[in-house]
Amino acid sequence: MKAFIEINISNWLRIFVSFILLISSNTQSVFGQDYFGEEANAVFSDLYQFQMLSADTTVNREISSQPDSALWNLLSANVAWMEILAGNLEDPYWNGQFKERIKKAKRNLKREGLDQDDKLFYYIIVHAFKTRHELLNENYLNAASDLNTCIDQISESFGREGDYEPFYLTSGLYYYFMAKAYDEYILMRPYLMFYPDGDLEKGLSYLIRLTKSKDVFLKNESNYFLMRIFHDLEDDQERALGFAKNLVNQNPNNLIYRLYYIKILRKLDSPSIGREVQLYKEKVNSSSQISPSQRTHFLNELKKEN
Repeated sequence: MKAFIEINISNWLRIFVSFILLISSNTQSVFGQDYFGEEANAVFSDLYQFQMLSADTTVNREISSQPDSALWNLLSANVAWMEILAGNLEDPYWNGQFKERIKKAKRNLKREGLDQDDKLFYYIIVHAFKTRHELLNENYLNAASDLNTCIDQISESFGREGDYEPFYLTSGLYYYFMAKAYDEYILMRPYLMFYPDGDLEKGLSYLIRLTKSKDVFLKNESNYFLMRIFHDLEDDQERALGFAKNLVNQNPNNLIYRLYYIKILRKLDSPSIGREVQLYKEKVNSSSQISPSQRTHFLNELKKEN
């Protein structure tokens, strides 16, 4: 019975949480540029441009002066998560940093309460972070537990999108992926009945709305998730390509976005693939913000696509 539960939970959690919330497999940051101040903006900009060393320097400086800040602990966890994904999957330092910063952010939020929109948003992010980390290590039951922990908070944010724009992203992702999980995994429907209903069209409309946002974070994240949705789940590579182009144009040094752009071009058998592969290699080899082992990681990721 346990094996059956784990297999089925892994299926629907992967379809829902492998994309959910801002720190999915490859997304860059968790907060909006127009919402959280100049210093946080610098971190967002660095992460989008794959300047991870610069982002880490800024975060460490801010953490030293406000060690209990939920915002800065989450940003620190975000940097650690990016390092993990960029070839440091089993690195004890970055995994330890990630867990410690998440723990501190959660402790701060529980102490201060979730009455304000930004605090509620942070709390959802904390558990999305934890869920993704558990999935990365194939701890499916722990991942389900983390998701369960924040379902009430996700539900509480519904209807508040007009007052706090970042909720369009979390609500949009929830509506789309919960509806997708319900459609794809019939055996899990009795379990999914305990969660708020999904809505495929509403979810997509919320995400598409944000691609026109004036906020750089929301614009990038919505383009990223829509690219992944149409590339991985809907198998509509032409639509995925449009969102991938937006990401690469806005963030020319982002290696993860460029890798997805190449994946989609290959699916479409595009004549421009050779030029994009060469440009990707040049970006990897010229980056001063990644280590030699990370450089090897990204070049190996490219080889997997051949």
